[in-house]
Amino acid sequence: MSDTITYRTPGHGHCPSAVATAAVRPAAPGARLRPCPRHPVGIIGRALRSAVTLAFAVLCAVVPSGCTKELGERPASRRPLVVYMALDNDLRGELSSRLAALRAGWRPGMELWVYADTPEGASLGRMDSTPEGVALRTVERYGAENSASGATLERVLRTVWRLCPSDGYGLLFFSHATGWLPAGTLGHPSGSRSVGSDHGSEIELESFAAALPEGMPLDYVVFECCLMAGAEVMLELQGRTPWVLASSAEVVAPGFRPLYESGLEVLTERTRPVPELLAAFGQSYMSRVEGLSGEYRSATLSVVHTEALPRLAGEVRRWTGGPDGDEAPLPLPDGLQHFDRPGMYGDRPAAARFFDLEEWVETLAGEGAPLSAFRAALADAVVWRASTERFLGGEGSPYGGFDIRRHSGLTVYVPRGEFPELNEAYRRTAWWRATYGSGTETFRLCP
Repeated sequence: MSDTITYRTPGHGHCPSAVATAAVRPAAPGARLRPCPRHPVGIIGRALRSAVTLAFAVLCAVVPSGCTKELGERPASRRPLVVYMALDNDLRGELSSRLAALRAGWRPGMELWVYADTPEGASLGRMDSTPEGVALRTVERYGAENSASGATLERVLRTVWRLCPSDGYGLLFFSHATGWLPAGTLGHPSGSRSVGSDHGSEIELESFAAALPEGMPLDYVVFECCLMAGAEVMLELQGRTPWVLASSAEVVAPGFRPLYESGLEVLTERTRPVPELLAAFGQSYMSRVEGLSGEYRSATLSVVHTEALPRLAGEVRRWTGGPDGDEAPLPLPDGLQHFDRPGMYGDRPAAARFFDLEEWVETLAGEGAPLSAFRAALADAVVWRASTERFLGGEGSPYGGFDIRRHSGLTVYVPRGEFPELNEAYRRTAWWRATYGSGTETFRLCP
């Protein structure tokens, strides 16, 4: 691998192995999405066809909503996990295989809740054992609705919180995503930041963060979608969830699905600290990807401590100059590490928008600048990271791939002269306010 896998805990040194076994500080309790591009090697945005209706018929059993007797039997040793799948788009063909993988990964004692929205309608179910085998028992049916809505996400989370009380939850979010970018601007760079896609509707990043209920102890969010490991995303989520597993680049199909059979036990475990569990899950994914060949051997992942983002933003601010700094777009040095594929989304002008945070700060600071405080803050924020040496075949590939020389675990947008409207939208992000604004930004605290 081109990038050393690291696993750090704030205030601790590097562990000797890729999957940490050292003591970790306990975790605190606790994007509008648009389609990623299609291409021959199967980015997660590629449409996959299957019998969606049959999948529901085989895998879902209807039971009255509430299930209070059964829910009261949940052992405290497992963390409830909510899997949120916004599939009312070209991902609808994923439903059957993903439900089958979730069934295979479920074990007695797990609280596994699955929300799925497809063209046939939306429902929330709870995985359970039946005389016929493991099945997803439908708890609530919603019919046709917009799953790319903060209100829908919040309702689903509050329903699970009410029916399955716990002192900690996990959320796995699967759909399309474009990080902080405004809706529609991956292909048309002008314009609202987004996570989740439903018939062209997208959740604004701010709406996604606000949909994570205040007071709900959401221990982590796993983003099984593209381009979500941005500093802009992580600062927005600060105060809503302390830990995030996300990718700086796009996620190549089939994504995390092959891990569900073994990985659900990791994500619902309570015996180890949350960052260690997310690192273990991430390393399992990286090990699988590294065994592949060609363009499929492509991945970036990082575990981020969102509570460390205000300090990190403060260190970046030292080099932007804050409100006294020059906000004008700077000439980008040749070869600055990026994690998107300019021109492959139909975007014009074709120019990169997701850059490596550490390399960009080095560029701002200049050669020989004292960056020890910034690097310490970055190490507290990114506690584990891993990447392959190249993405989709690397530089010169027909898929717009790139080599991965640097991977700090966080990306950042750099204002560019080609994108005046995007630059203006960027000024409305919490990250911009913290690194260029007046310095009066206040931050939430996780419950």
